[in-house]
Amino acid sequence: MHDDVSSAVVHALLSARSEVEAAFAGTRDADAALATATATLEAALSAHSEDPLLLTGLGAVACDRAQYARAREVLQRALALGSDDRHAAFNLGVALLNTGRTAQARAAFEQARTMAASPFTWEAWFDPQAH
Repeated sequence: MHDDVSSAVVHALLSARSEVEAAFAGTRDADAALATATATLEAALSAHSEDPLLLTGLGAVACDRAQYARAREVLQRALALGSDDRHAAFNLGVALLNTGRTAQARAAFEQARTMAASPFTWEAWFDPQAH
């Protein structure tokens, strides 16, 4: 574990990611699993409101739930707090693209290409062929 990431944050991220994976694997009802992931991350954010990793995870889940405006808000906040996580920028690109902000989405995807991915976060589901 990275020294600068608390165990509570890591636990919340691992729990949420497990729910997301169960939703996409079909081993759990997708809506219920994604709602649980959201609740887990929001609870962790109540204690760690400025944590970019939690915000990135919440943004990914919001994208997966087609809540793109909310995803855009939390992912922009993660980046404004200094996140250098590829997933934050990539997921922001997904949210921007799905809200009709194509030029901004391209810029976010380009930014993501220059960044390293955190092992604690993940990419939102994205089908580039659908756009």
